[in-house]
Amino acid sequence: MNTIPMLRLFNLISPALPVGAFAYSQGLEWAIEEGGVDSPEAISDWIANILRYNISHTDIPVMARMINALAAHDREMLLFWNQWSLASRETQELLDEDRQVGKAMLKVLQQHSINPQSYFDISIDGDVQPSLLLGWSLAAWHWEIDTQTAVTGFCWSWLENQITVAGKTLPLGQSQAQKILGELMPVIERSVDVGLSLTDEQMGHSLPGWTMACALHETQYSRLFRS
Repeated sequence: MNTIPMLRLFNLISPALPVGAFAYSQGLEWAIEEGGVDSPEAISDWIANILRYNISHTDIPVMARMINALAAHDREMLLFWNQWSLASRETQELLDEDRQVGKAMLKVLQQHSINPQSYFDISIDGDVQPSLLLGWSLAAWHWEIDTQTAVTGFCWSWLENQITVAGKTLPLGQSQAQKILGELMPVIERSVDVGLSLTDEQMGHSLPGWTMACALHETQYSRLFRS
């Protein structure tokens, strides 16, 4: 059994991965402070709905298509879905985060001897603005992590970051945080199944409440997380 792809996935989902995702709350800080998401149950519902109705219809299918484009050495299609990913970020805060974390991800990959410029003429300071999904897809393709496993890992990484945000903003104990993680595992599984089954025409869902929380966080008076 080749365990290297699995170990590489653990590397990608580690909170210690130096891409700066921990600095962003994706609207959750505002939702906790001003939007009534003020209990473990409300946190679980908030995160579950984003997984079910947004990530399942944007990040998961986009990442799958990027991995396919990489396998086919189709640069045009890869860049199309990279731009689609950036265009799907509905607030300036979400877009800035995606660009900044995506750029940091490419730097991490270069430290692991993955050079996207040699494959697809994509560089950190070039004309292409890399999304986080582009970095994840490059890593999954290069390290031979299968698509379903890769997108599941991406969702888990996102979920853990959201729970970390909640723990820093609410009186949320470690046991409660672990309980929420356990509750949302089936939601990730179902979201991955849905996301991988979508046609191009079925992609792209908007959550107005989440979008408003992200937009309002940009001007929140007192905040821990980046805007």
